[in-house]
Amino acid sequence: MIKLVVTFGTRPEIIKLAPVIQKLESHKGFNIVKIHTGQHDGLAQDMLSLFGIKPDHNLKSLASTKDLFELTEFLLPKLKTLFLNEQPDGVIVQGDTTSSYLCAMAAFYLKIPVFHVEAGLRSFDLYNPFPEEINRKQITTVSELHFVPTEIAKQNLLNEHVDSKKVFNTGNTVIDALFQIRNSEKYNRSKPSFLEEIEPSQKLILVTAHRSENIGKPLRSILSGLIDILNRDDSRLVLLPVHPNPKVREIVEASEFSHKRLRVIEPLDYLSFQHVLDRSDLVLTDSGGIQEEAAALGKKLLVLRKTTERTELINNGYTKLVGSETKLIAKEANKMLMSSDSKSSFNPYGNGDASKKIAEIISSVYYS
Repeated sequence: MIKLVVTFGTRPEIIKLAPVIQKLESHKGFNIVKIHTGQHDGLAQDMLSLFGIKPDHNLKSLASTKDLFELTEFLLPKLKTLFLNEQPDGVIVQGDTTSSYLCAMAAFYLKIPVFHVEAGLRSFDLYNPFPEEINRKQITTVSELHFVPTEIAKQNLLNEHVDSKKVFNTGNTVIDALFQIRNSEKYNRSKPSFLEEIEPSQKLILVTAHRSENIGKPLRSILSGLIDILNRDDSRLVLLPVHPNPKVREIVEASEFSHKRLRVIEPLDYLSFQHVLDRSDLVLTDSGGIQEEAAALGKKLLVLRKTTERTELINNGYTKLVGSETKLIAKEANKMLMSSDSKSSFNPYGNGDASKKIAEIISSVYYS
């Protein structure tokens, strides 16, 4: 029996690792230990319940840390203790959060193989996004298997001289989760009631902004751009699920950004968010996962970042980077909303079988 530790701490990590956990647990050869590092403890509970995941350990880092220094000081000793007690044959980490990086480093210090899901993403700017770019580069350095979502991500690793025999293009597990949830009865029963209040003629603009580089002045510029978009056409409505970060809330709730067609709401659960995404005429986001979902669903999309590691969407012409520039956001959003051309879905992220491939590869390549 192969014992694997799967680590997660944020809502996006849970979404992207849930199908992996399900595939591994259905595989007779694996014993799976689930560690929740706890950055998104509140937001995570709905996701864990939705996918039927029960963590074996919850480290509750959100309640114990304030910044990256404290997170590092808090997590590393606890991970050391857990890994020594569990004695896993491998540790799975996802993406590029600091907790993923710390889990990978703790495993490396104990000479436990690290398997990286959604490997190979690069913006080629160490400070944008911060600290994600350095996190994922460091995870690459200590990983034994690299599960990349696209050919570009694979090439990024090959350019860094990662052994090609350890790099596998599986597709992105976010597509697995998307297909799974949208084919469920839970999804059919979960449409939020407030969507019924939106007139069919109204153009719905879904906005999410939470990345550290957008907090502060950039977020104010983004909000100014939203007000400009609304003022150009009375038929437009902006829906902004506000991130629980107090710094984000303080800015979003400032009186200068109040508008009768700017609706600031609490964070949506995954099912409700998918219904809102369905109804949306345009998506503005700095979230990587939402970019992937929007593209797979054929939604018009603008990226609220200066750089991106998801260059497939830019190279294809599917979307544009608008950063936090007020005038550019308003200009490009207006252009998309006025265009009668609907976007065709653009999905370079696979067919929803990434998790199956990952389970099979770990089993056959590493433990054969």
